[in-house]
Amino acid sequence: MGLRRDVPIGGYQFPPYVEMDIGGGPATGLIIDTIAALNAVQDRWNFVFVPTTPARRYQDYTAGRFDLLLFEKMAWGWSAAGIVMETSGTIAEDGDVYIARAGPDRDESWFDDIASRRIAAILGYNYRFADFQNDPTELRKRFDIALVNDTAAVIALVLRGRVDTGVVTKSHLERYLQQHPDDREQVLVSARFDQTNDLRVLGRPGTTPSADTVFGLLADLQRQGRLAPLWQAYGLAPMPLERAVQAPAPPSSAAAPAPR
Repeated sequence: MGLRRDVPIGGYQFPPYVEMDIGGGPATGLIIDTIAALNAVQDRWNFVFVPTTPARRYQDYTAGRFDLLLFEKMAWGWSAAGIVMETSGTIAEDGDVYIARAGPDRDESWFDDIASRRIAAILGYNYRFADFQNDPTELRKRFDIALVNDTAAVIALVLRGRVDTGVVTKSHLERYLQQHPDDREQVLVSARFDQTNDLRVLGRPGTTPSADTVFGLLADLQRQGRLAPLWQAYGLAPMPLERAVQAPAPPSSAAAPAPR
């Protein structure tokens, strides 16, 4: 048996998919655990996590620091940057929801006019309510908004009454509530989404393994019953990995949502 070939997979701070340790420790999250599962299901490749940032990921990819991404979307700046990527079928579905502190006078109508509320959101992310504008100066001109670095900070601002409404990734919210069950009754969660995301494997065209191949390895893990518990542990609903793989996506001249 030959030595495994290292295959770099990029990732950036995006809980619960990747959570960077500000103290310099190893990253954790669903992508890290998925990489470990991919290494366990085959003996040809050694998938290796390569940290990047939301803004730097395009430069790092172009420079060849990594060839694959998991739980990603072409619409998160890749098409707008003119970068051609091979995309797999959908491996998970997620989205951003609005939250508020629960109260007897609050129901779904609380979220009818987000722009009138004091909002907490994550710096550098793009939201439909803001027309996918992510420039902090412009956001502060248009909204009464607090921009923070992670979902946990958004939830804390909401629970402390420092803001009226927060925008959070649904999977990370569910994982937070699993870990803090006493807070579940304190949080009002919108039935509507700010945006929904079908997340895929993105890969460099012509690279081995391809995005299609990684999708197949994930499907193998699903058939073995190893994928559903992993997805559920991070607040995601498992889904069948049977969808057709797409052809490489061409560069688009149309405006697309900028990076998460």
